[in-house]
Amino acid sequence: MVRKIVLLNLLAVIMAACTTVETMKWVGVGGSKADGTVIMGIDVPPKMGIRETEVQWDGKQANAEANRRCQNWGYSNAEIFNDSFPVQVICYPQGISPCWSKAYRITYQCIGGR
Repeated sequence: MVRKIVLLNLLAVIMAACTTVETMKWVGVGGSKADGTVIMGIDVPPKMGIRETEVQWDGKQANAEANRRCQNWGYSNAEIFNDSFPVQVICYPQGISPCWSKAYRITYQCIGGR
């Protein structure tokens, strides 16, 4: 019985120390048709027993979705405000975890057309 408890505690410690990796897709979370801006985002929900969730994403998927949204508004294309891929990461701490849940954001400017 003691052996089972020790094993279960060891397993719990290992599980708590793990970092998981998830592949997530960008979705529209804001913007303005009048201003020609699109905000794409990924929201990472908290997970019990796991210290942190690392997120993998496809920058081309974010660009394509922003282009699609701008084109639906009558613009020809979407462009990131900077030439690099400026991803804003917002961490929400909880208890001892410095980044219990996260929000990733990218702002695009719709260009051309209209």
